[in-house]
Amino acid sequence: MLVLMKTYIRPHLEYISPIWSPHLVGEIQRVEAVQRAFTAHISGCEEMSYWQRLHHLGLYSLQRRRERYKILYLWKLYHGLLPNHLNLVFKPSIRRGPYVERPLGKSKLKSINSKIFNSCSSTAVSLFNAVPKVVKEQLTLEGAKRELDKFLSNIPDEPPLKGYGAQNTNSILDWCSCRGTLLTAES
Repeated sequence: MLVLMKTYIRPHLEYISPIWSPHLVGEIQRVEAVQRAFTAHISGCEEMSYWQRLHHLGLYSLQRRRERYKILYLWKLYHGLLPNHLNLVFKPSIRRGPYVERPLGKSKLKSINSKIFNSCSSTAVSLFNAVPKVVKEQLTLEGAKRELDKFLSNIPDEPPLKGYGAQNTNSILDWCSCRGTLLTAES
């Protein structure tokens, strides 16, 4: 059942996900509901909550996967593996490693500024800046993925679910700010 989900369902949910990635809790819940319903039918997981199923099956929530993709996308831009069509400027920092200034809207209309603030280029920058230096300075994609997964293993993955109270929106950024500081890969 898990193989079916990974092969036939998840690719449709994740196709160009950094571009259309939902940011409103209701939208996140609707997308997450697909994986939630599918994992409920996996043998041995019927009595578990969605959060427990994710942990038991070794899966990330779809929201966490989208954020992970964005971080890796910027890692590829920084290391010159992809063309930088977003014209992002990477700056050095001894303490944080490379970082990017987040593009902010300059419109008089709040709705346009909100769209810019929640766009891929803006959210990806915040996510990239939030990860530890050891992730950003890896020389290979596999090394970056490994260190990123170590970092993410320290952050709860509890996507907002309809009918359940949530501490936050489950974004890496929310979890880091809940703890008052950025987490490190070693913690």
